[in-house]
Amino acid sequence: MTDLPPSFSGPIVKLMVYPPPPAKGGITVTNEDLHCLNDGEFLNDVIIDFYLKYLVLEKLKKDDAQRIHVFSSFFYKRLNQRERRNATDTTSLPIQKRKHNRVKTWTRHVDLFQKDFIFVPINESAHWYLAVICFPGLEGPVFEKNPLYCGPTPASGSVADFQSEDSIPDHCRPLSPDGDCLDSPSELESSEDECSEDGTLAEEGVPSDVSSLASKPTILKQPCILIMDSLRGPTRSTVVKTLREYLEVEWEVRKGTQRSFSKEVMKGSSPCVPQQDNFSDCGVYVLQYVESFFENPPPRFHLPMNLSEWFPQQRMKTKREEIKELILTLQEQQELNLESKQEETPMGSSKEPDVQETSELKGKVSKMVISP
Repeated sequence: MTDLPPSFSGPIVKLMVYPPPPAKGGITVTNEDLHCLNDGEFLNDVIIDFYLKYLVLEKLKKDDAQRIHVFSSFFYKRLNQRERRNATDTTSLPIQKRKHNRVKTWTRHVDLFQKDFIFVPINESAHWYLAVICFPGLEGPVFEKNPLYCGPTPASGSVADFQSEDSIPDHCRPLSPDGDCLDSPSELESSEDECSEDGTLAEEGVPSDVSSLASKPTILKQPCILIMDSLRGPTRSTVVKTLREYLEVEWEVRKGTQRSFSKEVMKGSSPCVPQQDNFSDCGVYVLQYVESFFENPPPRFHLPMNLSEWFPQQRMKTKREEIKELILTLQEQQELNLESKQEETPMGSSKEPDVQETSELKGKVSKMVISP
């Protein structure tokens, strides 16, 4: 729930690095970080970043992983940090560009507008929640044929009501669910007025009857920012506004043109999501939101969206222990791998592979199935 150090005493011992060398960007996990996974403790940024990286590397096929981007837990903190008083070289720039300058190198190898979903874990006021930027490359709503539609074939005149899949850019094809995904079956008309001025959403009366999804001949995909918070509290209007402004500057820097990401173009929404029943599990819920998004993504993006039954509450009772066991298993594998290298690689002999196969770990967490 916070990025402050948990209550831990004793010497700090490095447990493992994930992913292990020679892979780049490895995250070092210590016994202090492991302590965060005890009941009642607050997850720190190391556990958040480690598990999100694990989900991307182990749960997604390579092609699917190319369609999403997960920012480090430090991204939003850096983007929104207070400026130094002696920072005089950029004072003539608008605040949006000064903010962007702080993180402009974070995407030098990534085109966010070629991604379907961008995940931004955020810690504010000792509380974790998640922002998901959806379809930033789309300029507006896109209608597609509903693969689950069970009704009569639409009249020929209604073909214009949706965009042919053949005409949708590959980078804008949304993730498809591999099973029973709970989503709001709100009527299309609700998408016109679902977003308030501050980027939040009134959620009362949002049904969750997924059976109606099959009755819709078309489904809607649209650019939006989803705020998933396990502890409903203050509105996140500032977060939505900050991310919209970031996207505008990022587009200008990368594309060389100007494009609006206003609330009319990039809607803000706060879906109904499973809620925590204590004051320490918000970080665990953020990790589960991302994992559930990978496993069972929303099949459409009519707003408001109801994901209140996305995963059973009981799932959260074992989540901490599962992550702890995963870390210890990875630690054991890396230690065995190191020992085998030292014993089996004498001077002058051929090197053993640096990265140990982790297929048995992949089986511990179900993979997401994505339709092309």
